[in-house]
Amino acid sequence: MTGEKGMGAKKRRVALVLGGGGARGIAHIGAIGELERRGFEIAAVAGTSMGALVGGMYAAGHLEPFREWMCALDRYKVFSLVDFAFSSEGLVKGDRVIAAMKELVPDVRIERMPLPFAAVAADLLTGREVVLDSGGLYDAIRASISIPSVFRPVRRDGMVLIDGGTVNPLPLNRVRREEGDLLIAVDVCAPFAAAPAAGKVSLNYYRMLTASSQIMQQHIAGLMRRLYRPDVVVELPADSFSMFEFYRSEEIVEAGRRATCEALERRAAGD
Repeated sequence: MTGEKGMGAKKRRVALVLGGGGARGIAHIGAIGELERRGFEIAAVAGTSMGALVGGMYAAGHLEPFREWMCALDRYKVFSLVDFAFSSEGLVKGDRVIAAMKELVPDVRIERMPLPFAAVAADLLTGREVVLDSGGLYDAIRASISIPSVFRPVRRDGMVLIDGGTVNPLPLNRVRREEGDLLIAVDVCAPFAAAPAAGKVSLNYYRMLTASSQIMQQHIAGLMRRLYRPDVVVELPADSFSMFEFYRSEEIVEAGRRATCEALERRAAGD
């Protein structure tokens, strides 16, 4: 039984939630492509961090040119997009990559986009979750991808906005969902299939930063999944690709497609 047949005609519409995870978030492109290939209608999107970036491109109707651009990146092109700040607030300004994307896909107000969309950020001053579902698309994306200590935070309306993964890495409660819609989540920071042996782990600043962030996000995402019980969860383990391997975009897109196939087949089989 194929995934689309197993779902039934009444549940073809999808409320899609895309989680954060650095470069692994490129897998969302493959997930979306596979859902569309199987005939699902994505009716609304919410995302955190890279999930906000990919989800925003899709909701604006420009995912294909974004996919082509990402898949054309090599190590040199990725490095050329990094505008170092060497600031106490973050290593990277983030202006250069946003400017490059604006050349590819013009900015638009979220409320004027073809699909309902929400990006999630966090206010560093209060610790509160901030849902960005109106205003400029790139303003929302830039806030949601502001990984602490990597990107400089975004100052807006008296807030200091950082990566939404710190408070809601899988925002199942922030997508607009109508009765009968399938709730599908793509979690690209899922737990490892098997924990690495302690003696084989090289601990350094980067490893400590990413591992501690992943642990936090996995626990929060697990809680969200228990609370909101998505119909389908597509999982990509946190050790499948590193956070900054954007030059492997084509591989990551394919990994997202395969993971989506597996999740839909499990659902169809009743697992």
